[in-house]
Amino acid sequence: MKKLSSKNSSAKTTESNLESRFASGRDVLDYFDAARAVVTHGGARPGAGRKPTGKLQKTVKLSPQAIRRFQAYARRERLPDFSAALEAASRVV
Repeated sequence: MKKLSSKNSSAKTTESNLESRFASGRDVLDYFDAARAVVTHGGARPGAGRKPTGKLQKTVKLSPQAIRRFQAYARRERLPDFSAALEAASRVV
């Protein structure tokens, strides 16, 4: 008995029928070599990300009153942020 071939499953994808097979929703992966796929986007890029400041991050527990004093000091001295107020106050002798 002769085996009946199905157009959808046995036909090999070729350059000439690739577009029509894809447009009709049929499988076209037999035309491509997935083992040699090249990723062209995503991942790390040169120059991306936050620039280093040269500072170390530390966790310090302060009382609410100390926080208010440092914030007031930052406003009074026109410092950009809380960290700058801590640095400036640590230099004062």
